[in-house]
Amino acid sequence: MNDNQIKLEEAQKWAENWRNKQPDVVKAFLIPKEDIIVLYESITLNGAQDVRGYLGIRETGEYKMMFVAVDTKGNDRIDLGIYDLTQPCPNFCDLESPLYDLKK
Repeated sequence: MNDNQIKLEEAQKWAENWRNKQPDVVKAFLIPKEDIIVLYESITLNGAQDVRGYLGIRETGEYKMMFVAVDTKGNDRIDLGIYDLTQPCPNFCDLESPLYDLKK
């Protein structure tokens, strides 16, 4: 386990905290591998350092997470594009995941 990984129990607690505060909203986002690769290639080819995710809601009520490249000073690189890569859960969920049902 590396420094950025957390144990299932901690992840479940965080998910439970979110659901207690936001019971009627999205539980997760599916991000297709192909989209992650496109985003990665876009930022690395253009000198960006990181990626920032912004939450939003479409006019249809669908929750979204938008991604932008971030430079070494922590500034958004809007000029490299704003990416809509996610599909929200519910609708795109793993109903048997211990992070979905919070059962161990």
